[in-house]
Amino acid sequence: MAQATQAAYDWRRTHAVIVAVEQYNGGDDLNLDGPVHDAIEMRKWLTGQGVPAENIQLLASPMGRNKAALEAVHPAYRPADRAHVRKLFREGLREIDGDWLWVYWAGHGVQARDGRWSLLYPETHERDIQGADADSLVNLLRTDHLKWSSMGRVTVVIDACRQALDVGVHELADPPDTLPIEPQTDHDRQIFWMRACQAGAVAKNQQGAGLFTSVLLRQLKAASVDGAAPDLDRVWQAVSDEFDRLREDEGTRQLPTVFVSNWQEEKEREFSWRRPLDLEQQRSRKKLIYEVAGLLAAGPGRAAAVAARLCDEFTTPSPRTVPPSAEELVDWALANPHGTATLLAELTGERPPERAEFHKVCHALQNQWLTRAEYARLVALLGRLDEPGRYDIAEVARDKYPVDLPSLEPVALVDALEALLLPPPRQLPQLLRVVEHYAALGGEIAGELRTWSLGCAERLGLDGQLHERRAEAEEHARRRHARPDTAADQGGSGGSIQIRLHPPGGSGQRRAYEVWSRAGETVRSLAKADTPATLEEIQRGLDDLLTTHARTLDTLVEFFVAPTDLELAVHRWQLGAQGPFERSLGTDYPVVVRCTELRANQRHVWERRWHKAGTAGAEDLHWLPAHMDTFKQVHGDLQGKEDAPGAVVTAPARARSEVFNACLFGGVPVLLWHVEAEPDTARAELKAALRGAERLKTLPQHLRKLRSASDADESHPGRHVALLWDDPHRPLPEKLDLSAP
Repeated sequence: MAQATQAAYDWRRTHAVIVAVEQYNGGDDLNLDGPVHDAIEMRKWLTGQGVPAENIQLLASPMGRNKAALEAVHPAYRPADRAHVRKLFREGLREIDGDWLWVYWAGHGVQARDGRWSLLYPETHERDIQGADADSLVNLLRTDHLKWSSMGRVTVVIDACRQALDVGVHELADPPDTLPIEPQTDHDRQIFWMRACQAGAVAKNQQGAGLFTSVLLRQLKAASVDGAAPDLDRVWQAVSDEFDRLREDEGTRQLPTVFVSNWQEEKEREFSWRRPLDLEQQRSRKKLIYEVAGLLAAGPGRAAAVAARLCDEFTTPSPRTVPPSAEELVDWALANPHGTATLLAELTGERPPERAEFHKVCHALQNQWLTRAEYARLVALLGRLDEPGRYDIAEVARDKYPVDLPSLEPVALVDALEALLLPPPRQLPQLLRVVEHYAALGGEIAGELRTWSLGCAERLGLDGQLHERRAEAEEHARRRHARPDTAADQGGSGGSIQIRLHPPGGSGQRRAYEVWSRAGETVRSLAKADTPATLEEIQRGLDDLLTTHARTLDTLVEFFVAPTDLELAVHRWQLGAQGPFERSLGTDYPVVVRCTELRANQRHVWERRWHKAGTAGAEDLHWLPAHMDTFKQVHGDLQGKEDAPGAVVTAPARARSEVFNACLFGGVPVLLWHVEAEPDTARAELKAALRGAERLKTLPQHLRKLRSASDADESHPGRHVALLWDDPHRPLPEKLDLSAP
């Protein structure tokens, strides 16, 4: 039966099964924010075409922040646990009758034993990997679990990774569930199976949505205008073209694949799309073939031995010729991410050839230098870090090299570092320097990172250079550990002093408080005052601590306060009251206030806005209209400005509590306001204060300079400007760490 191509299609006889898995037993480290959003968008497209809501069965394990949105769209959803998945696919499919079935699955996926693709159940945790076998899911669709008299065509979409597990975890993974319990009998049924990536690779998320699903839905919508049945071959070509552009413009490495059976009356075929080589790459391919041929000639049987080892590394089918030719080995390597570097490593053994030409052509062809095993190992190691840990390694990279790292997800982070920091010939790769400096600071995986980087350096013949860099990194770390509160990194940062001011208890303004210093991932408790103190007493205590543990002009001073204390003018607190020179806290140090309350339900928005703050200018701040003085008004205004990295508040003092709460709830990480003036005056002085700020990320230092000028001129606008500066990756230490030294 050929695919329908009529202008209109009766979507009422279409059914869908949608599975979205976000919440896993393994907790936050395994949870995945995005599949529920993708499932909702897929459902909206289907119902928008005319598919009856009752024809859609939806299984989901949503994260808490996404549950309400899912319930609003599909209140009858069922859990996506193992029992419900098996019941739906083994029994529920028999009950549906129609022409076209759509199956959509989004969540984590891994390569389990024997290379089988396991779509993970929410019961999964780190030491107990459980999932459904993706291939058996498609095999099930050829059985009489679907009525012979219906469902002439089936479309399957899976947006999940297919990456291999770390060695230790791989051995503990359960074999994925095989769903069919009856023989495959319906070989005429048309199946079009779209997969987000090739075997051994990863599927990317961007801003809380699957990249593959977003691209696919965009093309499906374009191909199904006015109720037409989309031509899936053309849709797939358009998806491939869009990923081609993403690879060119953004360096995206994701490579979607498709499997079709009897589509347009054809037999089974499977293919993956790959961008064709340009003229320079074609020349590089020829050079690589000649180089490989020369290395194979070094000994009899070498081609077969290398091919046998590559079978354990590569996921695409091996060459049919035994032994394979040099050309077949090169093309096999090109069909696999990190393939050319892996082929080079297998051919050259312990030491690489001295000729830089070999490395040059590999980079020209794939822009990658890690082998598949090295890449997988580093991704696994970074996956064991929490988000602040990954933020720290990204900061190390940014401090040393001018790189843009848009995501902290382990795969995206490794991809970006590998692509941006390619090793010059016979020089130590910058990525290894970043890893060494991060590992030298200590931490749970420091030893494993050093072992990993040394293995890479030995493969490249650069272990001598690595040991030199390791000595530099260790010396730098020793200086920081010796005085973690004053040692500056190479970027000139003096770290930060973090101060928690508790809300006042009883009458008066007496507060308990704690103080820590932070340099990189090193956090040190400096003081803990359990007995409430007056603000004057707190100022005197901070005066002593800052003199001992902070660097004038450099150290960021962060006050963590409750929303009701945001307007404490802490930047005007006095220092040096006991000495000959009295000055303001905000004169000597960049001073900001922070409030992480009301953030829990909007953390993803908070992080997204903070990321934009890293590259934005002061002109990108959103000026909140002064007349908006209720939570509802401000929240609604911010919802329409989701790209704004921060906001400027000009509301009068009586309304600021409501405004602040709405901004905190809306995930706004940067707030600027005038402590004393009414709206018109505040607006003018805030504009004057922002004038000259080059980039938003320099705002704390820019305000310090303005406050310095205000000591000599009390009418200067800098005297009254306050700044909320909430870095979600730099929280206060956990409560278990609060005890004083």
